Formats: sequence, structure tokens, C-alpha cells
Amino acid sequence: MTDVLARIEATPWLAELLARRFDFDLARTDPAEPVHLAGGEPLTPIAGDASGGTFLRTPSGAVVYAGSEGEGGLIAHDLRDALALVVGLPSLHDALAVPFGEELLRSLAEADEEIRQDDAHDPGGQTLDEARALARQALDLPPADGLLAALHAAAADEAYRPISEHGPYDPMLG
Repeated sequence: MTDVLARIEATPWLAELLARRFDFDLARTDPAEPVHLAGGEPLTPIAGDASGGTFLRTPSGAVVYAGSEGEGGLIAHDLRDALALVVGLPSLHDALAVPFGEELLRSLAEADEEIRQDDAHDPGGQTLDEARALARQALDLPPADGLLAALHAAAADEAYRPISEHGPYDPMLG
């Protein structure tokens, strides 16, 4: 399979869709500060979000998030699963703010519904569900709901906590 990042870079409409609808912007690759993993492994910026956070790739291909407010951690063990979460959830922050369970699923469904209601006020635009379907098809992404438990386990993995000159980032789990 072609590298997912290379596919996005080679497909301008897809890169624009990920940036505009899902806050995964390949043009925002400047992290708030240099970070690395506990063992000294480098982290390569691949995208950023509007809050100043950065998605970084480890040498093994795992994806780590480093937030501008000093929170961060592992999102997924590969970019495909990380993008499935970014595309399929209202936000990673929302998905990690509540412990995994029924309350989280309700909260995410409510956030998605709010986005759909906002979409209704922009009748010429693409709906959330249309944008998700396009991105999932273009990148062959699995549904995000099947990855939520793995996201929570990944975010708790201390080995992937970004570390700056000020020390380790705070966990993203709420």
C-alpha cells in the first residue's frame, strides 16, 4: 500500500479536505517547541491543527500528538488509524476528555449532531457525513468507533509521551 501521507500530499483536494473539515493541516508542521520521546527518538512533524497542536510521526510510524498547552501522547500505532480517528471523531480532545464508555459515546454523538446542525446553515457546503465518506474512501479508513478503546489505551502509554526541554507533556486523557 502506498504511504498514506504521500497519497495525501499527492492529492490536493484530499489535503484541503483534511485541513478544512478535520483540522489535519499538512501546512502546519511547526510544533510549539521541539519534542522527542523518552528514549531520545525523534518525532517528525507531519501536520498541525488550528489550536497550535502538532501531529508527529515516530521512527516506527506511530502518530503522537503534541498540544500547544503541553498535553500530548500516542494517538495510534500507524497513520491510517490516526486519520480514521481524526476523520471519524468530532475531535480527539473530545474523545479523550471522558473515560471510555457509554458517556463518551453519548458525548461524541452529541458533538457530531452539533456539527451536522451547523452544516445545515451552510446549504452549499459539504456535510460532515459526505466529507467523512470522501476521506474514508480516498484513504481506505476504518470506522473510528472501532478504534476508540485503542485510542484510550494508546494515550495512556507513557513511552510515547512527548518530552520537551521543560519535561514530559501532560497526558491527554481527561
